[in-house]
Amino acid sequence: MKWFLILLGIMAIAAVVVIMRLPASLVPMILAEVEQRNLLPPESPSLFLTQTSGTIWQGQSADSIVEIDGVSVPLGRVSWELSPLSLLRSEPTLNVASSAPMQTLSTTLSVDMQGQIIMTALEGRLPIGALEPWFPMLIRGDITFVIDHMIFTANTLHAIEGVLNFEYVDWVGGDYDMPLGSYMAHIYQQENQVRVQFDDFDATLGMDGLMSIEPDGNYTFDAILQPREGLAAEVRESITWFGKKQVNDSVLIKTRGHL
Repeated sequence: MKWFLILLGIMAIAAVVVIMRLPASLVPMILAEVEQRNLLPPESPSLFLTQTSGTIWQGQSADSIVEIDGVSVPLGRVSWELSPLSLLRSEPTLNVASSAPMQTLSTTLSVDMQGQIIMTALEGRLPIGALEPWFPMLIRGDITFVIDHMIFTANTLHAIEGVLNFEYVDWVGGDYDMPLGSYMAHIYQQENQVRVQFDDFDATLGMDGLMSIEPDGNYTFDAILQPREGLAAEVRESITWFGKKQVNDSVLIKTRGHL
């Protein structure tokens, strides 16, 4: 009996060693199997990893792409760390970070006992142009963001809270780039809508606006644009294309669309 228990202990240790050394190359195979078996909701983003190294617990991919609504977004180098102890607690926790030219991203993902995915400390930077597949725009600059938390299940967003900063925004609709300023947006959920409240830091093109996004992707954007001293004449003229000019030279915008 004593030798049996010793053998059982050796086998358990060997199994743990094997599991802890499972190669990162298994991750793309697991992602492909999940997609092939339709284990995710329809139209979910697809993640593609190449040139993996490390283990499934702590690994990295030299190149990666996420596909959203048919649009491929390069993420560059992706690294991850999955806590084995979190699996034993039935609350898997994954730390993820990515970096590519002009963009970075890091966050912590976990799944609770109710099957909710909880994303915390989502931080990053990307060029505004990365949003162009979803929003037609004539501006250039960077977005930095800090999302305190986001909680969602398969097709339902339950909570979101964070801040977006639009830094050093330039208008690119003419022969040269024309500075507009910097802006801040508070993102939150209210009445089953995701709302993005825009504000400016005394930008040369002032903006006070609210975007409301419905669960089905339909959105409304209501804003007032206010030209200020230093704004290029070309921009003053161009912003009247987007809305109704008011007596104080501000422009009232009311747009509707679908993401």
